[in-house]
Parts: sequence; structure tokens; C-alpha cells
Amino acid sequence: MLAALLTPEEVLANYAEALAHVRVPAAYTCEYNVVDRGPRPQESTHRIFREQGRERDEMSEFNGQAFGHPEVRIFSRRVDPYAVNLLAPKPSSYVFTYVGVAHSGRSVSYVFNAFARGTQNYEVTRVSIDGATFLPNSIEFNTHGKAEGTGAVTYRKVDRFWMPQMATARAQVEGNLETEQIVWSAYQFYPSLPPSTFAAPTAAIPSDQE
Repeated sequence: MLAALLTPEEVLANYAEALAHVRVPAAYTCEYNVVDRGPRPQESTHRIFREQGRERDEMSEFNGQAFGHPEVRIFSRRVDPYAVNLLAPKPSSYVFTYVGVAHSGRSVSYVFNAFARGTQNYEVTRVSIDGATFLPNSIEFNTHGKAEGTGAVTYRKVDRFWMPQMATARAQVEGNLETEQIVWSAYQFYPSLPPSTFAAPTAAIPSDQE
């Protein structure tokens, strides 16, 4: 038996409460694949390590070529642009209008159009709110400025956390249509990661000097 549907006002109140208390992983790893299509198409596969603003990004494959050793980049004070607590539209910054209910099996989502209270280069246009957690399972957006485009990010529950699953975007950049798709997978969560994870990579020793 399906639970009774909530009013839009009740959904938005639960949504604001859920966003305010969403769990943020202390440390985690995951894999992601990026596919860009446009004047310079490319595809890459990565493994990422994150902890408290620190990030290690290992690229293991580029345009179908696997690397013997991954290309490593280390970042400090790095913000995850797809973290749900940062990307989701806040009631303080947006006005929401109710669209309706979407069903997927026994799951229910509440769909709202979103309108930014001010002019922004990035603006959420629609959000789908999961009827069980009241966190967004889909966020649609527009971008303005040098790149006029649209996109969407989907989320799902992994362990105790609400994590990005897929991001898609398309935009006109200098008169050319460019598209991008990112897919995240293989999440693993930890209390912390070894400090050496975020140490700067050392240069490989040339084979004739080994």
C-alpha cells in the first residue's frame, strides 16, 4: 500500500530540513568516467580520493589508451562541485512551483520548477525530490554567460550518503555544440585516508638511470 501523498508545502519543508542535515562523507573514493563530444572529443577514466577538501585524481585511461601508471593530480582546498548540499537549490535562494508526482515502481518523487531569486550564471530550473529521503534525485539547470547551456545531475543513496550518479550537459561554446557526460561508480567510504594519499607524486626515474 502506497503512503499518502504530501502537500507541496510539506514536501518543501521536509526538503529544506533534509538539505540542512544531509550527511557528508568524512573520506571516500570512487571512479568516474568523462565523455566529451565537440570539436575536440575525448574520453577519460579516473579514480578519485577525497577527504576534507583534499583530493587526489588518478587518470588511468585517455581516449581508449590505458596508462601503465596513472597520471596523478593533487589538489588542496578543493570543493566538490557536484556535492548535493552545494548544488541543490535552497529555499532561501529559489522560488518553487509544484509540477506533480513521478512514480518509479513503489518510489515516489515530487517535481518542482525552480526560479532563482536573482540573476546567476548557474541556475537550477527543476528539481525532483525523493519521497523517502526528501533529498533531490535529479537537478536540472541552465548556464549563462560564455557558455549558454543546459544540464542535469542525478543522485542516489550509497551506504548512508546521497551521492552523484550521472551528470549531463550541453552548451554552445564559441558557436560549437559541446556535450559532456560524467558517470560515478564504485564508491567506498572511510573514516579517513592515509596522509600519503595526498602527497605530491614523485617523478618517474628514467629507465636508463634505474
